[in-house]
Amino acid sequence: MGYSWRDTSMFVKFLIVVQTAIIVGLSVWMYNEYVSNLYLQTYLASRLQGTGSIIGVMGLGGLVAMVLVGILLKAGNILGDIDHLSERVEDQTDVAQARLETSMTMPVLKVAEAEPVDEISRLHRSLRRWNERSK
Repeated sequence: MGYSWRDTSMFVKFLIVVQTAIIVGLSVWMYNEYVSNLYLQTYLASRLQGTGSIIGVMGLGGLVAMVLVGILLKAGNILGDIDHLSERVEDQTDVAQARLETSMTMPVLKVAEAEPVDEISRLHRSLRRWNERSK
């Protein structure tokens, strides 16, 4: 039961396109402001002393990671592994919901024997259990 771009509603597609256009528009506006505003250049140079390259590397790494995840998800969807796993998860949730609907009683634990208080009693009890299990 994988979702594809064809199965997505028109409203969601429109919303994604609008969000992308807004992000690109704000990025272009910020770049133009940086290029033309000397005060912004000075401010950012003082705030990002040496960290600009780190931010650039992290951004590029994030972009590469997202592309790789997208490629792997698409490959998994083509092979049918993701569909198979999603069907198994759906089947398990149906069983879990059916169990919840049929039995809502709370299990109660009862103490059969009182716990021994001292060390010798505990040792004696563990020896008794070992003897019973070894028969």
